[in-house]
Parts: sequence; C-alpha cells; structure tokens
Amino acid sequence: MPTPSPRHVLVPFAALTLLASLAACRGEDQPSSGASSSGPIKIMQIGTFDSPNLSLKDARAGLDAHVQSINAAGGIDGRKIEVDFCNDAYNANTGAACARKAVSDGVVAVVGAASSQAPAALPVLESAGIPWLAGAGSGGPIEGTSAMSYPITGGTQSMQVGMGRLLANKGAKNIAVIVADAAAAYAAADDIANGAKAGGAQSYRILAPLGAPDFSAVASSALAKTPDAVAVASTATDAPRIIRAIRQAGFKGNISTLANIFKPADQKALGDLANSVFVTSSAVPVSSTSVPQVQQFLADMAKYHPEAVTDNGSLGTWTSITFLVEIVQRLGGNVSAAAITGLLNKLDKPIVLGTVSDYAGIPSPPVATNYPRVPTFKVFVSEATGGTLQQDGDAIDPLATK
Repeated sequence: MPTPSPRHVLVPFAALTLLASLAACRGEDQPSSGASSSGPIKIMQIGTFDSPNLSLKDARAGLDAHVQSINAAGGIDGRKIEVDFCNDAYNANTGAACARKAVSDGVVAVVGAASSQAPAALPVLESAGIPWLAGAGSGGPIEGTSAMSYPITGGTQSMQVGMGRLLANKGAKNIAVIVADAAAAYAAADDIANGAKAGGAQSYRILAPLGAPDFSAVASSALAKTPDAVAVASTATDAPRIIRAIRQAGFKGNISTLANIFKPADQKALGDLANSVFVTSSAVPVSSTSVPQVQQFLADMAKYHPEAVTDNGSLGTWTSITFLVEIVQRLGGNVSAAAITGLLNKLDKPIVLGTVSDYAGIPSPPVATNYPRVPTFKVFVSEATGGTLQQDGDAIDPLATK
C-alpha cells in the first residue's frame, strides 16, 4: 500500500480572509543564554498571520489564548511564557527573517507554527539547534522530515489522505476529487487519491477555477462519471460553494473535505445540504465537549479571544502549548533548546495531549516513510449535523491495510 510522497500542502488555500492589521514581529532582542531555571520561558510563534494571500489569525489566537490562561494561573511551575509573534507575510524571505530573529532573541523553541514558509525558516533553526514544536502542518513536507521538527500529528497531508480513505471506508468505489485549479492543490488531489486507493477505491480529478462566480459547471463535470462519493479540496471561500453546487445538481451521496476549509458558519449556512458531508481533522472536533481539554480550549477562547473562530486550526495551536507545558515540567527547571530536543529525542513515556493522540516520540520505524518525524497519521472524522461537526467514531489510520 503506498505511502504519500512529499507534497506541497493545501493549507495556503485554507483561509483567504484578511486581517485589518497585525504587527510583523514583537519582542526585545537579547542574546541566547542557554539553559535557564528562572525568568520567563521565551518562545516564538511563526505564522502567516497577515498577507494579501493568506491570513491565519485564528491560529495565532488559539496559541495566545492558552498562553494567557496559563500565565494568569501563575505560569508553568511559576514561570510565565513570553511569546514573540512573527508574521511571515506569506513570503520566504520574511519567514527566514523570523527564524533569524528567533535565534537572536534566544527563544527556546518555535511553538505551534502556522507558517507557509517552513522551508525557508527551518534550515535557519536547524543550524541554531532550535526545535520547531507541534507545527500546524502549513509548511509542507519539511515539517515531517526536519531533524528540528517535532510534529504531534500528520497535519494536512494525513487529513488529505484521510479524505479519500474515509469515503472508501464508507463504501465508495468511484470518487470524484474536486480541487482548486492551482499548483498546490494538485498535490492534494494526489494525496486524496492515495487514500482512496488504500481503501480499494478509484478516483478521478476535476479542477475548479479559484473564485469562480458559479460552480455549477464544475459540479456537472464531476457528476458526469456518476461517482458514488465526492471529495472537495479548495479554498475556505470556494469549498462550501462547490459543495452547495454539487448538492443542487442532485448528488445525495457522501462528500468529504477538510475541517480547516469548512468553517462552522459554512456548515450552518448550508443547512440540510451539509448532511452526509464528512471532514477530516488532525484533532478532535471542537464540538467534543466531553474532552476536558476541549472544554478548557473553549473557555480560554471565550475569555481571551471571543472574536476568533474556534475550529481545528485554533485548537491545534492551543494544543501546542499543552505540549510545551508538559515538556517544561518534565525538564524540571532548566529549559533550553538543547534540553528540549534532548528530552524529546529520548522520550521515556508518552505525552498526553487530549485533543490529539498521545505523543510517543519520533517513531522507529516511521509510520509514513516519507514523513519520518510524524508520530501518527491518524485523523479524526466528523459529520456535519445540524450545523455542527459531530465526531464519527474513532480516529482512522488512512495508511492502514484493509
């Protein structure tokens, strides 16, 4: 059964709304001081927070809400977390500059990065020995291969493979894969096809023009080959409109898409048309309020960032701070980049995260050959019901043999 090959990811198309304004970077410059047992724990979050093409403001909000909550409660073992937010502006040079600033500021880790520019930033951090903890998967395959990257999920790659696999698991044999007509989305179609094939289904690709005024022609093309399921991977703006067009064309079968491009407002707006729409996510859906960590996430967001969307993206970066807290507590005081990587490279017991699978360290052998740093490729599947996402059974492994 094939494992997915290195790909660009769809995340740069996952949210195209703009922010009014955000500072590119903040924080005082200071040289790295190595291990420290007192004072604030300084980290950085690099993200595409504001640009003409992509704006992941909710990813910043999720991390910030958790940091504020922890600091308000006294910090980690009495030490506050200090975050330097750096906007990569959807630009490789700016992403590399953020990484250089992380080095010059002496941060102990880049945490919860939601950056499209990981290929530019990670080599800088590798040279300085600064770990990239619990990245959101926005930066592509390097987040699953870099020796300084410690992902806690399979990110967007696993979610895309999962889109095809979940439809096959539900009985589909012929899947129409609708993707944005843009280079980064072509690779997403291949990932979905890999998942479908792993589940015993075949698939074919239909391209959807970005920002088209009407998607009825796309729906007609997709349905011309009488699929028994449809996968949609486009922008957060276009995906709900494509799903609407498919339903209005008379298709009543299962549809899959990504949680980070199918927002709560879209689910409610579609109403009954969202029935039998399934989404993949790297974390449990935010509607899983029986999970204590989800309860805390929702409380933190309501208190510190009520304006932000509570979705898979903001929950993921919130969870990255859970990861950091456990690491710092296990280190017992002396926190440095080298101490963090040393602990994670020889992890003696899993880190319980609650919203995602427990982190058991770098797998050996790899769970996905082309992504050796990824500890799990499992994804959560949810169904849109009554305008909200409800988890559809246990997490699935889209790479598992049947």
